[in-house]
Amino acid sequence: MNLTIKPFGRVNPKVLEYLCEELHDMAEVSLSAPQTVPDSFVRRNRDGEDQFLATEFEKAMAPEKGDRVLAVTDVDLFDHGLNFVFGHATIRDRFAVISIARFGSDGPEKLLERSAKTAIHELGHTLGLYHDDANLDCVMHFSEKLEDTDRKGRAFCTRCNAVAASTLSRLGT
Repeated sequence: MNLTIKPFGRVNPKVLEYLCEELHDMAEVSLSAPQTVPDSFVRRNRDGEDQFLATEFEKAMAPEKGDRVLAVTDVDLFDHGLNFVFGHATIRDRFAVISIARFGSDGPEKLLERSAKTAIHELGHTLGLYHDDANLDCVMHFSEKLEDTDRKGRAFCTRCNAVAASTLSRLGT
């Protein structure tokens, strides 16, 4: 599988480098040129802070090459009906987005760890995986708060790994 990482905004280069290394086992990773978050993206103001609609990033990633494309941004994200999201992806497409905006308050190591877990989780959705609410350790367990992300592992459980392997097989990887 070929994976393109597309930075939006001012993403710390160390985060991008770390994600390239961590996701290398999953795919052949390339880094696309950074882009500012387009002014045309739907946004809202919540508690004095701008948040951007997560699905807006999918449109902006359409020209990017790769079996999967992961947007990484420093802006806060939301989705309809939710106060915020750490990331977003759809089961039916090749695009995923993660935001590092809420990850760094506990230091650089937590920022990197949370970024990797969230990236793997969102890419899992693009491989046909749903949330695994039964397995707290599986990376596909839903994270409602940072503690959920910190508690779970970085890997797919046995069941999720089988589904992801099937999708990767169809991609010829």
